[in-house]
Amino acid sequence: MAAYIQEKCAFKACEADKAAFYAVEFLLNAVAFGERVELRGFGTFSTVERKERKSNLGFTVPKSKVVKFKAAKALERLLREGEK
Repeated sequence: MAAYIQEKCAFKACEADKAAFYAVEFLLNAVAFGERVELRGFGTFSTVERKERKSNLGFTVPKSKVVKFKAAKALERLLREGEK
């Protein structure tokens, strides 16, 4: 990602590394604290809480928070076109 940022924005390598690092850091922190993060054209990250449940092996799986990702229509279209 840093190399792409460096090329597209004419940044120095260290500036592009910082930009990529802070973008990922923002995404991780926001989702970890329950915020919904939308990246236009890519998708939306959010957290959901899964209820406690019984497994088919008979033990209890405790409730937990998981990350949910919903792909944007643009990304889905690109993936479909890539299959052709």
